[in-house]
Amino acid sequence: MDGIERIKTLSSEIKDSDLLKIIEYLLSRNDMDEKYLNEEKSLAQMVKFINDTAKAEIDKKKKKDGFAGSFFSDDTVYGWAIHYWDEPNSKLGLPLEIPKKIEEQKNVEPKEKKEPVEEPVEKVEEVTQVEKKEEIKPAPEKKWEPEGQLTLFDFDDLFS
Repeated sequence: MDGIERIKTLSSEIKDSDLLKIIEYLLSRNDMDEKYLNEEKSLAQMVKFINDTAKAEIDKKKKKDGFAGSFFSDDTVYGWAIHYWDEPNSKLGLPLEIPKKIEEQKNVEPKEKKEPVEEPVEKVEEVTQVEKKEEIKPAPEKKWEPEGQLTLFDFDDLFS
């Protein structure tokens, strides 16, 4: 498998239009074919590298200008993608662990789901009894008693 084919295989299930633009650019770079074969590289790690690089650039702009716009040209992002594939992970400060082979990545079996554990009925009954004991009783209604100077409207309440 050549590098271009590896990128095509890795990107076969990607739906994100922005990422697909970056991949399309990578596929147009025949000079990078050998670099795409590096087993320590992956598209997921490339996206993380691009995001981290963009955040670092925003922080630099913010410190320098006091304002940090979050806009980068396509060429800048493509440059970061090429830089990711061109340099070894050790130079980029990325983990050195080698991702699974492409075939293994696609054939990942779903993790076993744990069955919900049923709690004993006794505990549920105990909680119900505690809740019954702690029920709040409404306060008895107080009858209206006039205070201060009465108005004509207060008399209606007194005789009803």
